[in-house]
Amino acid sequence: MYEDSIRILEDEDVTLLEDNHQFIQKKSEYRFSIDPVILVDFFENLKNTKNKKILDIGTGNGIIPVLLNIKNKGYNIDAVEIIERSAKLARKNMLINEISSHVNVINMDIKDYKAGNTYDYVVSNPPYMEIDGKLLNENKEKSIARHEIALTLDEFISLAKRFLKPGGSLYFVHRTYRLPQIINILTKYNFNIKRAKFVFYSMENDSNLVLIEALKNKKSIFIVEKPLFLGEK
Repeated sequence: MYEDSIRILEDEDVTLLEDNHQFIQKKSEYRFSIDPVILVDFFENLKNTKNKKILDIGTGNGIIPVLLNIKNKGYNIDAVEIIERSAKLARKNMLINEISSHVNVINMDIKDYKAGNTYDYVVSNPPYMEIDGKLLNENKEKSIARHEIALTLDEFISLAKRFLKPGGSLYFVHRTYRLPQIINILTKYNFNIKRAKFVFYSMENDSNLVLIEALKNKKSIFIVEKPLFLGEK
């Protein structure tokens, strides 16, 4: 039986992750997709954790810290989330996975977060969609997660530059069609792309997602990795 702090409520359910780890989600609100899963797989610093600090921007229900710590229990992560209800659920997920001692969930607007030149890695599954005047989802959590309501692409990259130490790495997943804009903004803030990996839902379709690692104020040979086909068995 769970303690009261991690009791599963009627509007929640549990997804079973690797190695019998559990992840709690609201039944009718934003639920994680494949995107943070492939982002964590793309994160290459799975062994290099000693004295390293990670910032997860827009953690939602906390899926990225949970997945990272399934790979390696040594991660020290600050996970920032603007929506209070999502942050509370993220803390619940840290408890149920017994990683609260080294994952700090912070409920605030990332634009108000004060931590310059602090982190070795920034990892994020940011909102993909620009505000274009079309009708947004009436669910606040889903709208903020999907659309640039609380955080634009330019703001996201500029904040990552502020938070990262010189030479620190930014890891994120985004829509492929926005790659030219992403490259321009990364260049604007003195990031250099180290790696990119294009993601396809099938071999018959164009790439929908791209995974990116960029370095702050540090040059690197640019590598386009082998593509990922999600439909492969």
